[in-house]
Amino acid sequence: MGERKAMREIDETTGEIFTIKPGGMYAPFPIPAYQVLARLGEHHASRVLTCLVSHLGSNGRAVFPNYSTISNETGMSRNSIRKSLDILLELGFIKISTWREGKKKRNLYIIQEEAYLSRLMNKYARSYRDCFGACRRCGTKLDKSGYKEGPYGHIHIGCGGSVKVRGIPSKKPFRSLILKSRVTEY
Repeated sequence: MGERKAMREIDETTGEIFTIKPGGMYAPFPIPAYQVLARLGEHHASRVLTCLVSHLGSNGRAVFPNYSTISNETGMSRNSIRKSLDILLELGFIKISTWREGKKKRNLYIIQEEAYLSRLMNKYARSYRDCFGACRRCGTKLDKSGYKEGPYGHIHIGCGGSVKVRGIPSKKPFRSLILKSRVTEY
């Protein structure tokens, strides 16, 4: 078999871990989620999400910092953290699972795909994203992650319909029509 390239490299001088997820370049920060939170004016929720993302490891998208850790890193009170977590839950960016560890209740925060891909967001969160086009078939407003370039123009990933993109002239599908010319004799 061929030699497999390592998807994970560690810089020996700094100890920094360089990881590229399968499928290409990967940013650990959920940029679409930050854009939605900024539009809503929920800057506290954005700080809590940044704190949760900073605790991500190689185990995936599950983190479990306690309230004290989140409070120290964000400079927020416990009540503000709870309100911010409720907002992140409502928008679908995280899920919270709890378990008992002795007498203490622990939280496990799972950062969802919706935080990274706006086409997976719920309708409420998606309404705060920038609209770059609309599907002609289903009428859905789309941002850049909701459509792709196809051989006949832009195509909606959800339903397969054609997309009218704002600022880009529409491409008409190529049709091979043979026009018969009429010959008129005088």
